[in-house]
Amino acid sequence: MLDRLGIGPATRDRLRAVALANRTSFRAELLASGLVDDAALTRAMADELGIRAVTEIDPASLVVRDEDCLALLRQRAVSHPAMIAGPDGDTTIAIAPDRPGPAMLARIFRRSPYLTARFRAAAPSRLRTALLRRAAPILSKQAVHGLANAFPHLSARIVANAWQGWVVGVGCVGLPVALVLLPDLTVAVAHALFSFFFLACVSLRFAALKSASPFGLVPLRRVRPADLPAYSVLVALHKEAEIVPDLLAALGRLRWPRSKLEIKLVCEADDVATLAALRAHPMPPCFEIIEVPRDGPRTKPKALSYALPAVSGEYVVLYDAEDRPHPWQLVEAWQAFRTGPPELACVQAPLDIANGRTGPIPLMFAFEYSALFRGLLPFLAGGGLILPLGGTSNHFRGIR
Repeated sequence: MLDRLGIGPATRDRLRAVALANRTSFRAELLASGLVDDAALTRAMADELGIRAVTEIDPASLVVRDEDCLALLRQRAVSHPAMIAGPDGDTTIAIAPDRPGPAMLARIFRRSPYLTARFRAAAPSRLRTALLRRAAPILSKQAVHGLANAFPHLSARIVANAWQGWVVGVGCVGLPVALVLLPDLTVAVAHALFSFFFLACVSLRFAALKSASPFGLVPLRRVRPADLPAYSVLVALHKEAEIVPDLLAALGRLRWPRSKLEIKLVCEADDVATLAALRAHPMPPCFEIIEVPRDGPRTKPKALSYALPAVSGEYVVLYDAEDRPHPWQLVEAWQAFRTGPPELACVQAPLDIANGRTGPIPLMFAFEYSALFRGLLPFLAGGGLILPLGGTSNHFRGIR
């Protein structure tokens, strides 16, 4: 197969050495190198085994249960055989280059040549695309209703419970009545309460001054590629075609073995401009575009919840389209998890505003974010207090 693809001995030796260093497979490093894509590798396997290759798979023709479909999507590359139903009722088995492997298949076909009519070679990316479309209704239902069904007390579907509604009702009735009957006392009490909360916020920020520190990069320890786990990057985009080139360039600078990295670009299915901008740029195999159906709320949390079941990494990070993460951020986050306590589930990268010196409003914005991420949040985290979690640059582990 490598001869058919034009992969010479020197390249094979180099890829084999990289696979040993990263503790991955030769096939994973071959595809991550960009020398060939999985479609070319699949065609080479089909030619070598004497079977047909399928280029497009109808999602409706896949014979798979819903739970198995979701399990297959959690694989980085769909390598398990898949059964495909034909229009006349017959079935064929689509196989990827990984399992059971070309060498074993060649031995099976030599012993039983009639089996070649039942098998088809299918690229893992084609199988994954078909599985994503097949699972779209399930993923959409989970994204919209999953949290409310599993943990209703954590969901915002119910805006207020009975007790909260009672408090709001009493306040809406009691405050006007108090203003009419005791206006001076009511205003004085309200003024005292509002002043207390305002001064409490100010005092909290003064207390956080002792934790404030200037910007600085944390020195990283030397790492072995073999120790690095699989990492998943989720980026939600909506009507952001203009910044797609900068986003792809920034994500391409992330320092992590490409065979252990997957980047999911999550976009609304009807966001034609952004999807066109993404597809106009050639992307490495670790990139994947996930289209979110138009169902339920059109929000970033829903889009990320839709894509989350389709990730395979041991660690997951969320980015916004305008983010430009430091190339070594994944390594620093991973090392923070390794040195942190077992209950550490999330680390948050500080956000720095790049255009803070371009005008008074960007300067105020940069100052606010600097105070938040360099002073207030470290103070709250150091004291074991509740702290707000931003919507980007958050790294999670143990989500399975």
